[in-house]
Amino acid sequence: MSTTETTPAAARCPVDHSAGRRPPVTIRAADLPAPKAPGAVQTYMFTKFQTDWLEKVRDKLGHRFKLQLRPGPDMYVISDPGDVKEMFQASPDVLHTGNGNDVSRKFFGRTGLAFLDGDEHKVRRKELLPSFKGTAYLRIKAAIEEMAERDIPNWPQNKVMPLRPIIHRFTVEVIREVVFGKVTPSCWDQLIEEIMGVVELNEHMTAAFPLEQMSGFSNWLIKSIPSTGLASFLKHRARADELLFEAFNERREIGQLDDDLLSMMLKIEVDGRKLTDVELRDEIMTLFLAGTETTVSSVAWALEYLSRFPVELARLRDEIDAGDTDDYLEAVCYEVLRLRPPLPLLMPREVMKPIQIGGVYYEPGDIVWASSHLLSTDPNNFDEPKAFRPERYLNVKLDTTAWAPFGGNITRCPGDKIAVDEMKSVLRVVLSHFDLDRPDKTPERVHHRGILIKPEHGARMALRARKRKAVTA
Repeated sequence: MSTTETTPAAARCPVDHSAGRRPPVTIRAADLPAPKAPGAVQTYMFTKFQTDWLEKVRDKLGHRFKLQLRPGPDMYVISDPGDVKEMFQASPDVLHTGNGNDVSRKFFGRTGLAFLDGDEHKVRRKELLPSFKGTAYLRIKAAIEEMAERDIPNWPQNKVMPLRPIIHRFTVEVIREVVFGKVTPSCWDQLIEEIMGVVELNEHMTAAFPLEQMSGFSNWLIKSIPSTGLASFLKHRARADELLFEAFNERREIGQLDDDLLSMMLKIEVDGRKLTDVELRDEIMTLFLAGTETTVSSVAWALEYLSRFPVELARLRDEIDAGDTDDYLEAVCYEVLRLRPPLPLLMPREVMKPIQIGGVYYEPGDIVWASSHLLSTDPNNFDEPKAFRPERYLNVKLDTTAWAPFGGNITRCPGDKIAVDEMKSVLRVVLSHFDLDRPDKTPERVHHRGILIKPEHGARMALRARKRKAVTA
């Protein structure tokens, strides 16, 4: 793998990359190239064909370009590994992520970790990390393996169907373990149904609308159209909130605080006060939504690829059957996350103080948006970037320069190891028990589900009882 730009790629960018050095300031962000199409057309292309369209824009304009998405300010997309590294390493008081999450605010408010910046973000992250690390991590990993062995063999068989919904319900149960630990709320059976109802908004274009920034009339109009899914979303969200508040009060009454996320949050004090139910709700819904949708997408894509690549599937099966290592299994997960990072664009950063990134000068108010998809599908960064080649991750140290499905630095997903463990456990048990019967081997196209991606048909195939090879004497 190489992370060095070729001369033609550099020539398309107004910043000079000659001699392999980071250049001095030569251009203002406002002068970066942009697609010629009007903002409304750019918005449509971005919403409907985001990954494919962004690749075409990058191939034409280079690794730094401006998008004019409406409504909202211009966005500056970057996909040069050096630029992304500089962005990750920027001081927290220079780049803020909170204001870039307005699209997600309707799902999980704006008081959680994803909306905090500076010292607030640093302190909250430190307070929550124990629920993802150490003894908590070991408990969660064991629970994932136990749930996988118990539940996956009972998944529907002998019927061609999208596997994604089944995977999704499993991942929500995993996040239940992260959030509630050993004390499952008595209302859990109701709560999981409401959570599943909330995330269904991602099947509609409405998921990409910053509803809180729109007028009351616009919200009313969208809500009045059944096909937008907004009315159903609001109903499920309100009921989910009620059930979460019940779960919080129930845990307070029980008083059993361990190493789960809710316990950690109930211990937190901000300026001498405990977190409110709304603050608890925002953090926990962030995990139930962001922490499940991403993993679901990755597992679905893994099965989609493996069902089309028999050589790689056979090699993975042999390793699983032998049980001596999971090196190739882990490589499969890394390769899927490279090819199909669940968030094609990472959290946008709002520039709070002037900053130079890769020779481009960004001013306060500018929005910088790094693309994990463009990073990991760039031929300057990976040989045959569109090829499914898990072996590229065997016997090498994982290079995160151009592989960033979990973000980076202080905004890196705290549950990254849990997500990979979940992928590994699901794939291990599925492939141990089932054959993947996929009548239509046509690669599933990318479908944009809100700010995430998924296989167009939800990894459509049938699970059939595995036919094991006969053992010869």
